Amino acid sequence: MEDNISVRIPNKEMKELNRISSHTQTTKSAILREVLRFGIRQKKLEIALEKFQKNEATAAKSAGIAGISLSEFLEVLHNKGINFHYGVEELREDFERVMKYDK
Repeated sequence: MEDNISVRIPNKEMKELNRISSHTQTTKSAILREVLRFGIRQKKLEIALEKFQKNEATAAKSAGIAGISLSEFLEVLHNKGINFHYGVEELREDFERVMKYDK
């Protein structure tokens, strides 16, 4: 099911939207849906990284927040040069989480 939402778009962004629409021959609605999906993925990853860095979530839990696999999350940490703090308790939590999804 889809919902409709009304949003005010500043003139500058509307011009960019029109420009993208003309270059791609895609409707503005389709472009906005694509941009929204991309933005949601980025925001989820941002939240997950923040929680991981603040020790509020393990790597596996953060990967779940971001909606990506643990290996993808570890790759993001590596690419961003984020310290991978990991102790026995985090390992235990992540192992239990992985085993739960593996069944």
